[in-house]
Amino acid sequence: MNTVSLATENFLIPNGTFFVELAIFLLVFAVIWLFVVPPIREVLDQREARVTEAAAHRRQAREAFAAAEDRYRSSLTQAHADAARLREQARDEGRVILTAARERAQEQTDEQVAAATARLRTQAATAATRFDAYLDPMARDLADRVIGGGRR
Repeated sequence: MNTVSLATENFLIPNGTFFVELAIFLLVFAVIWLFVVPPIREVLDQREARVTEAAAHRRQAREAFAAAEDRYRSSLTQAHADAARLREQARDEGRVILTAARERAQEQTDEQVAAATARLRTQAATAATRFDAYLDPMARDLADRVIGGGRR
């Protein structure tokens, strides 16, 4: 029994428990490797695919946003330019209309002044004729009185 006691006391000589524990460990490891790891790996692969897809969508959305922002800024710049052009065009049209209105007003004023001048000249001529007709006899009468001719 000496040999048996040496085998049980010597830690360098493996006993049967170690091999049984190793077999159970390998069996549990195989069960986990075959039945637990594949679904987890599949879920992780799906998650990675979703993350990659989300990153691609985010990149596309960022590019679409940048393009839309460029179009917006371009449209805004174009709208500002169009508005400035329309304002300038309206100012030019306003100046033309104002100039035409001033010319019409000046023409009307000139016509009214000419008509008033002609009317005044006519009235002055009429008044001069009336006064001449009225003053001639008075002037003769006065001259006769002054000269001494006394017709009275």
